[in-house]
Amino acid sequence: MCGIFCLLSLSPAHFEWDKTVYEHLKRRGPNSSQDLTVTGKNPCYQCLFSAHVLHMRGLLTPQPLQDNTGNILVWNGEIFGGLPVTPVENDTAVLSERLSSCSSPSEVLSVLSRIRGPWGFVYYQKAGDYLWFGRDFFGRRSLLWKFDAEVLTLSSVAAHTPGAAQFAWQEVPAVGVYRIDLKAAAEAADSLKIFVHCLHQCFLSLLAHCFISLCFCHLLLISGIT
Repeated sequence: MCGIFCLLSLSPAHFEWDKTVYEHLKRRGPNSSQDLTVTGKNPCYQCLFSAHVLHMRGLLTPQPLQDNTGNILVWNGEIFGGLPVTPVENDTAVLSERLSSCSSPSEVLSVLSRIRGPWGFVYYQKAGDYLWFGRDFFGRRSLLWKFDAEVLTLSSVAAHTPGAAQFAWQEVPAVGVYRIDLKAAAEAADSLKIFVHCLHQCFLSLLAHCFISLCFCHLLLISGIT
């Protein structure tokens, strides 16, 4: 399994991230390790992506994988079916190509709902300044989140920090795919924390809905069991 990480900061100030988490991530991916930062302006946000690849299929494809239009994918999963992947292809590259052709939320969900296999991912969609993330219906790949002031952190692994709150890291509920409007979130940083806290407490009640929205953050449920 690969190690994937994304830190979203809604402040222009320089941010520091947990070096212990970084070391844990590196142990997940011995074949390739890279970091990539995206900065948005007017309003300001910063996204730090880090990925550590355990190569298992096709050509070695370093992550974070950035396409020609600036979209960025970090992927921890395996595509067994649903999307065609030849023996010489890498599923990360195939998925990135499919997602890059999407121009609407329904198209992104259509691609993800076709995947057969375990997965967790974070995807930066440059057109529109959207950050997508989630994991498969059964939660077979780890994806955790935590909040610290104006920072949202997503990671496939975590580390215990002495003195920190016991439940600082929590699993991202495997009930759908999340999309954050980064421009709107930067203008309402406090609402981001409140929204996701409430979502974590009552996500079971959302199963009857296909689209949940609060200003800038959306939970979109995908159909089918992968």
